[in-house]
Amino acid sequence: MKRNLKVIFRFLVTITLIIYILTKIDLSELFIILSEINILLFFTASFLYIASSYISTLRWKLFLPSDSALTKGSLFSLYMIGCFFNIFLPGIMGGDVIKVILMRKNTGLKESIASVFIERYIGFFVLLLLGILFFFIFYDDIPKNETIYLVPLSFISFLFGTIILYLSGKISFLRDIKEYIFRFDRKLFYRAFIYSLLVQLTVMISVYVIFLSLNVNIKFYEIVIYLPLIIILATLPISVSGIGVREWGFLMFFGGNVGNEKALAISILWFISIAFASLYGGFEYLRFKDFINVHYKK
Repeated sequence: MKRNLKVIFRFLVTITLIIYILTKIDLSELFIILSEINILLFFTASFLYIASSYISTLRWKLFLPSDSALTKGSLFSLYMIGCFFNIFLPGIMGGDVIKVILMRKNTGLKESIASVFIERYIGFFVLLLLGILFFFIFYDDIPKNETIYLVPLSFISFLFGTIILYLSGKISFLRDIKEYIFRFDRKLFYRAFIYSLLVQLTVMISVYVIFLSLNVNIKFYEIVIYLPLIIILATLPISVSGIGVREWGFLMFFGGNVGNEKALAISILWFISIAFASLYGGFEYLRFKDFINVHYKK
């Protein structure tokens, strides 16, 4: 019953936000904007998403046990399967659960959860770090309104949450994750940081390409500042695949600059480009019919 209520709640949030967004735009203008898309640039954005997923796979592999039988190819398949399920599951992290399920019998449940957690954590840290750095560098150039201060607030909140997690030694699950993470050499975290920079910049470039595909002028630093907030919002498990939340975020942060219709069109196309790229994960999932049939090193 409780689970059904959560599903109903997420659908209600998604539908409510969609209705709200539709009251803020001209549908006929939206369709005109979408019809003028540059298809080549759209597919380029999808390719960049796949590239960022592969780099994320390399980052993820760093935090797996050294004796893990999973190859880079297997991990990439698992990563794309997770991306595929993110299209349907709550927030944009539901696919992480699928990845843990698929690999747990090959790596161990705790190791699987810990590796997925730290891979995500470093990604979010670098994402918010880029946002806060560009916030201060281009502070004089960005429009001043109440929403812009969500950038430093989100970064501070992330650091505060990190401190709480670090001090939560009484919770056995969190203690196990900390012990697993501290097993790794510091140099490995430097490599993970570099991978994360490449991942986040590739994602941001893919969104910039979506802007270009509709011939919408935008400063790249605006994407670096605002996109982290949109991604964080879409990550929250309060809607179906972040739908509604993500579009609301684009309207809130980009609508005032490029117009609500163009901001919504870009959000829709970004989601479609990700969904299109993630279809590869759907095909790969068909190869993992029993949830554990992964490729081993020979």
